[in-house]
Amino acid sequence: MNALLEQLQMQGTENDALQQDKSKKWLNITPGTGKFLALLVDEIQPTRILEIGTSMGYSTLWLARAGGNSVQVVTIERDEAKHQQAQQHFRQAGMDNRIDAKLGDASDWITRLEGQFELIFLDADRSQYLSLAPRLFQLLKPQGMLVVDNALSHADDVAPFKRWLEQQPELDVGVLPIGKGELVVYLHDEFR
Repeated sequence: MNALLEQLQMQGTENDALQQDKSKKWLNITPGTGKFLALLVDEIQPTRILEIGTSMGYSTLWLARAGGNSVQVVTIERDEAKHQQAQQHFRQAGMDNRIDAKLGDASDWITRLEGQFELIFLDADRSQYLSLAPRLFQLLKPQGMLVVDNALSHADDVAPFKRWLEQQPELDVGVLPIGKGELVVYLHDEFR
């Protein structure tokens, strides 16, 4: 598994350096962010994780591996080619039974999801975050956490969402200087 993660990280870096079309970039999280997510999963011990923005499945594998056999990761990707490639990586890692990969737009899928998640990882189209927010917090279990990637590298894009989060009394919000910046949100009680 370590070898696969290293391979995906290296391939993603090489691809993104050569690729001019943003939609064809892998845009992997950093290895430091992967280790942070793994640490968080180890601490929280979730049974269900929601990821929005699968790409090639690099971050998904970090989440699934850290959760062990007791976790299910639901991940949503709108690009069909990336979705197919990610599923191949999940099979290669032997984790396809723990990862429920959905193809389509997150705004459609999150209205159909049932139950709640202890951890949500958000790494997708930042212009959608505000519109997704109310439903995301209905899906997040009380005392659960939301982690948003690129909070420092794309601070201006994340800023409207961060301001909205900071206005919600049920939430504690902070930014950690890990990877490209991780916005971490803790939900105290049931979201109103």
